[in-house]
Amino acid sequence: MNLTTLPLQKHSLQAIRYTEVKVLKERIEEIITLIAEVANGNFDYKLTPSDSGDELDAVIAGINMLSQELKSSTVSRDFMQSIYRGVADMLLVLNKDFTIRNVNASLEEALGYKESELQGNPLSVILHKEYLPELITLIELCKSQEKCLNKELLFRTKQQQDIPVSASFSHIRNNQKETEGVLIIAKDITEIKRTEKALRKAKRKAEEANEAKSNFLSSMSHEIRTPLNGIMGFTDLLLQTELSDTQRQYIDLIKTSGSTLTKLLNDILDLHRVEQNKIHLESIPFHLRESLSTNLQPYQHLATTKALAFTVHFDASVPDWAIGDPTRINQVVTNLVSNAIKFTDKGRIEVQFRAELLPKNELLLQCSVIDTGIGIPPDKQAMVFESFTQSDQSTSRKYGGSGLGLAISKKLARLLQGDLQVVSPLPGQQKGSMFWFTIRLRQLEPRAPAAEKAASAGEFRLPENTRILVVDDNEINVMLLETVLENYGAQVTTAHSGQEAIDLVRSQPFDLVFLDVQMPGMSGLEAAKVLRANQFAKPIVAFSASAYSTDIANSLAAGMNDYLCKPFDQSDLIGLLKKWLPPRP
Repeated sequence: MNLTTLPLQKHSLQAIRYTEVKVLKERIEEIITLIAEVANGNFDYKLTPSDSGDELDAVIAGINMLSQELKSSTVSRDFMQSIYRGVADMLLVLNKDFTIRNVNASLEEALGYKESELQGNPLSVILHKEYLPELITLIELCKSQEKCLNKELLFRTKQQQDIPVSASFSHIRNNQKETEGVLIIAKDITEIKRTEKALRKAKRKAEEANEAKSNFLSSMSHEIRTPLNGIMGFTDLLLQTELSDTQRQYIDLIKTSGSTLTKLLNDILDLHRVEQNKIHLESIPFHLRESLSTNLQPYQHLATTKALAFTVHFDASVPDWAIGDPTRINQVVTNLVSNAIKFTDKGRIEVQFRAELLPKNELLLQCSVIDTGIGIPPDKQAMVFESFTQSDQSTSRKYGGSGLGLAISKKLARLLQGDLQVVSPLPGQQKGSMFWFTIRLRQLEPRAPAAEKAASAGEFRLPENTRILVVDDNEINVMLLETVLENYGAQVTTAHSGQEAIDLVRSQPFDLVFLDVQMPGMSGLEAAKVLRANQFAKPIVAFSASAYSTDIANSLAAGMNDYLCKPFDQSDLIGLLKKWLPPRP
């Protein structure tokens, strides 16, 4: 070994060690600076690890990673704080024991509290006392459910004013999915509640107006039908006497006018029933072809008097029997045919029926009523289905009518699961119209035709010694019904009040009682209840001008068996008598 080289080697080692210490010291200082920057929130400050990959490089890499995690966490926290402060709804953060931890500025502004005044207090401090039982229920519910949405509460401000809110509750969980508290988002629904109150008030007023309208129509119906019953009834009786041709013509005109008034009254009541969804639709088996043909027979005569050709055609697809509401179906058909005859001065009226089989044993019936009348301009066709409206107001003056028939018919067609439409003018022509409608029926197996033939008023006779009591406070109605029944062979006793009827039934036997519903003092309903309580078991028929289904239902509930509406047709009366007074063996 050359001893002269030893001092030089020693010096070199010292220099290397010095350099290493210096580098290490600088890196430690850089790491300290990095930690200080991160601690001060400068998360974008970074150190680049060296290529050596030693322990310090690992420390630097770890601090850089921690810096980014802290940056992400802080940005997220700041973002959430910004939302928390800026949201318009009221926010509350509750502890697990439902005491208040934090509230946002919106809640402070709405309730007048500072956050510091509420922290640590139970939620009930801002709740109306009437809602405390509901709060207890909500707390229990929130313990078992993740969320409780849209629960209505009543917050109370610092000034003791109430604010209705819709509150949603949800759990706040940490990274280990443990519950740390509850978040409440409460929306002020004062305006919604004010609107709801206004709507309820408007609804109540509308219901009161509808009730007043119903009462008015019921009263009007009674007041008009009562004298109309006398007019129509005695007109029928006059027509059965010896009359000169001129007298018969005048009486026929009286009857036509009375029938027109009766139809108008029925149309008004029907329209009101439809609008109030109070119309009752039957679903009974009936002979479809026979029912339609029978109801169209009078219109054949009307068309003939105007020198109009009138034809009714049933396609082979139309069955004999079906299940539905024959009254309402015929009402729509006759309304259309009546209009066609009214607005046609020359030419023809064609009524066509066809049917289409549908799934589930249903049947689609289509009816077309074609006329060569004045027609309806395209821009007026929608109007004709509106109440009290005709396409041209001069039409009403020339042809008459209230403008209700088509409005009612369209509503009825829709109730019968169909529709009513119009085509005018007829294809290739300048005038004419085709009204067509569809309704749904249920199919029915064919039945044997009924053998009984309806008796006319002049032919019908009651069984011998039939005793009938007629009760009505109106002398004309009593006289009319008494005369008609005596013509049928009945022994008639009359009364003018409910109490008088009860006294008569107690003193002598009757086979049937006609009882007016609306009478001063004891009403017909009260009298019927007393008669039934006294074990009177014979049929009681309500005789009234009130035509609402509710009136009929009230009569049946009072113990009556049936209902005869004023003004009555003798065929309706005969049907009732045959039903409740069958021939004696």
